[in-house]
Amino acid sequence: MGILKSLVLLLFLLTCSGAIAQQHTQKIVRELSFSRKSPANVLMVENIDGFVHVESYNGDKVLIEVERIIRPKAANGLEKAKELSLEFEVSGDSIISYLKAPYIQSHRTNAKGNRGVNIDRELEYGFTHNFTIKVPQHTNLSMVTINNGDLQVRNVTADYIEASNINGPILLENIAAEVDAKTINGNVVATYRENPKKQARLETLNGNVELLYQKALSATIHFSAFNGDFYTDLEDLQQLSPKVEKVSSSDGTTTYKLGKASTFKTGTGAATLDLKTFNGKVIVKAKS
Repeated sequence: MGILKSLVLLLFLLTCSGAIAQQHTQKIVRELSFSRKSPANVLMVENIDGFVHVESYNGDKVLIEVERIIRPKAANGLEKAKELSLEFEVSGDSIISYLKAPYIQSHRTNAKGNRGVNIDRELEYGFTHNFTIKVPQHTNLSMVTINNGDLQVRNVTADYIEASNINGPILLENIAAEVDAKTINGNVVATYRENPKKQARLETLNGNVELLYQKALSATIHFSAFNGDFYTDLEDLQQLSPKVEKVSSSDGTTTYKLGKASTFKTGTGAATLDLKTFNGKVIVKAKS
């Protein structure tokens, strides 16, 4: 009788341990076209967990392939994950891909133009979306991810590239565009096929910033680091006076605030490069 009870208990435990479904992986593929072809065409990808990799190709459609991974944490994890959807929209000059769920603030409702994640309960599942994308040349990019993935852009010519990460690096390789790239934990590296003409903003909190330029670079460089130094192979670099900002107080007096960033000029100083890290170094060197 005791052996029978033990076998029943063992069967019960095995059944319970198998009650949580295994990881579920799905491939999602889309071919999308802009409503109209325009220099303002922009692809926006708003991810939360996973990488976003973009490269150009000789075509006129945006090709998106997404690896969707759901990791159940409870017996009903796969069922509950149905509340999370991956959306695609074509609107005017834009193609947008974003995640939609009750705990995700839509890009449509955020007054600042950014999405947010507000998880007020313990989710019954984990999720990852890995994006691999091909775009026509001259497609502007605006990309966001938060955890467990890097942002990569390769061989793209555009008016601008925006990239925002939190826990991961940003790599922009062989590009020609104005850039705004920011992460918190990770390196930011931008390698230019054509030097920036107007601006580049590369920033990280914990990591290095590296800009590889084509000779000859003409830029005004603003460098800022708390624990780190500035390294460059530029031979004609000139240090400029710090930025001075006029500040008026409530009592009518006027003071002047000196900027903390070190400012340098190379060439005619045409483009503005803002290079910032807290814990890390900044490197500006010629592309080999």
